[in-house]
Amino acid sequence: MENLPTGVEGLDLLMDGGYPRGKSILVTGPPGSGKTILGLHFLHRSCQDGRKCILVLTRELTEDVLTQAHSLGIGLDPFIESGQLNIRNIFEDKINKIKSVSKFGKGLCAVDTDIIEYLSSMSTEVDVVVIDNIGVMAINHDIREFADEFSSISIILLKNGCTSLFVMDEDSYNTTQRLTGYMVFGLMRLITQENFISGKTKQYLYIEKMRNTPVPVKYSLFDITSQGIRVISGMKSP
Repeated sequence: MENLPTGVEGLDLLMDGGYPRGKSILVTGPPGSGKTILGLHFLHRSCQDGRKCILVLTRELTEDVLTQAHSLGIGLDPFIESGQLNIRNIFEDKINKIKSVSKFGKGLCAVDTDIIEYLSSMSTEVDVVVIDNIGVMAINHDIREFADEFSSISIILLKNGCTSLFVMDEDSYNTTQRLTGYMVFGLMRLITQENFISGKTKQYLYIEKMRNTPVPVKYSLFDITSQGIRVISGMKSP
């Protein structure tokens, strides 16, 4: 199986070369654990390698995400200008639609953007898709509806041969009974461990599942530096 480089120092070694091509990977963890940064690394490296990419945002402002990428030395602006990377901001689209229809008394639910419709119309030339944050879909749906929608998105991307990285916040992941973890090809959890005595925080990355790929059963310590995420070392899973 061919793998695509993650763009993260040390992570490719843990995953037999990177993310499995054409498969879906879920990244989950608490706020500030580095989920979005993992997505940015993957997009930057994929664009460098000449792949056509899409970033779908559901909560963050595009400007904030691009600023973050630039601050880490993995700026995406040149790839956007060349058309190699396309960003679709569901959150900003939703806000703009609310403004345009608010005088008619319509609320947020009346202008909910359909991610499935957007992905269904994307070019067949797209190689990589990152969706940040998929957990927003769980807000207005029960678990069965959420599972059906997530499954539909996964199937669309799979049929298009896209290597997909889903970012999902830990709260939404747990609220939906961790269903998405069963529905993806690979699952990676980010864990933050706080030491209230020393005042220091350690961050670990655990590859809980990666089908057809030998991965170490251990928690890998990583840092978020001025150059992004750097995997340091690992310890065995208890």
